[in-house]
Amino acid sequence: MKNKTTFTNSLAFFFLVCLIFNSCTQGPTDVTGEITEANKGFMEAFNNGDASALAKNYTSNAKLFPSNSDVIEGQEAIEGFWNAGLSMGLKKIVLETVTAESYGNFAIEEGRYKTYAEGDQIVGQGKYIVTWKKEDGQWKLHKDIWNTSNPAPQPRASLNDTVWVIWNHIKADKVSQFEDFNFNYLGPAATDYYPQIKNTVRLLRPVEPNKDGTFTYFYLMDPTISSASYDIMFHLTAKYGEEKASEYYKMFKDCLKDGKQDGIVTVQTAW
Repeated sequence: MKNKTTFTNSLAFFFLVCLIFNSCTQGPTDVTGEITEANKGFMEAFNNGDASALAKNYTSNAKLFPSNSDVIEGQEAIEGFWNAGLSMGLKKIVLETVTAESYGNFAIEEGRYKTYAEGDQIVGQGKYIVTWKKEDGQWKLHKDIWNTSNPAPQPRASLNDTVWVIWNHIKADKVSQFEDFNFNYLGPAATDYYPQIKNTVRLLRPVEPNKDGTFTYFYLMDPTISSASYDIMFHLTAKYGEEKASEYYKMFKDCLKDGKQDGIVTVQTAW
């Protein structure tokens, strides 16, 4: 009897080991279609501006891992997070599932997203990884992490850094010529010689003409780099030589009302 009991226990243990082994070695299941369908509920809630419904797409102890923020945990906190995002003018999100594979009650999704403001204007796009968890037969977001594919923001002046503001009153019939000069001649010349100023100098285009019909374009040196030269002729000469530089500089001066610029030196405040 003892030997029979030992054999029975050994057999049961053998089947248990086989079951565990098969469970652990079983490959993932493609659930791309299921997760794509689950994402429809998320998009519908987002596009309706319903943060409460959005939060219900997550498990009770779900976590968000947004950029530049601490971890957001739990449905209540997640609702608050999305409510803040929606109140900032986000109107629509489009999610695209690239792949989704399940491992039992958990699934891992790789996807892409785009967010839109009013008028279908794209304001964000990137990629994400979501761990989904099946609760009561329904897939819910459990761990949600994403990051933008938009270029990194340009550096801006810090407290007490110097900022130059230069404005140019451009004749109405010379607007195209002025932009041609900046985009095709001055810009390439400046960034060739001083690549460090590439992300600190900006040209701002006016939306409407001034009362006298001119258009005011602003150069912002934000921040000003003390070791760099901002002399237009210096950059043009360094790249194109004296003869071409003089030609391009005349092209620039011809655009200016009265042939001159105005400007001011400012300092970045704490605000």
